Amino acid sequence: MTCINVAYSVSLLEFGITPPDVRVPSMLIIDSPRKASGSNLDDQARGHRTYQRFQTLAEVYGSEAQLIIADNDSAPTPGSVFSKIELDYDNPLVPGVAHPEPEHTHRAEDES
Repeated sequence: MTCINVAYSVSLLEFGITPPDVRVPSMLIIDSPRKASGSNLDDQARGHRTYQRFQTLAEVYGSEAQLIIADNDSAPTPGSVFSKIELDYDNPLVPGVAHPEPEHTHRAEDES
């Protein structure tokens, strides 16, 4: 199921980039593309092929598209097209994005 969802999303991204008259976003955010794939050798190979496809997209389309992958592990495919931002408890925000400070934040659970 995960692979099908990722493939569908990537195909929409590619379709939106190719013909200029199609109006869909040229940015795709994928959360944990390998999470539900398993960990045996076949699953690892599938994760590797998925990241190879991400790399190919980045190489072919360059600045025409933005692909953001949130994953707990580093990309299994080393490549210069990937940038890595590590987030942890002490540094939970993307560098360069200012935190709105506590008085400007709220919890969704507290909304009525």
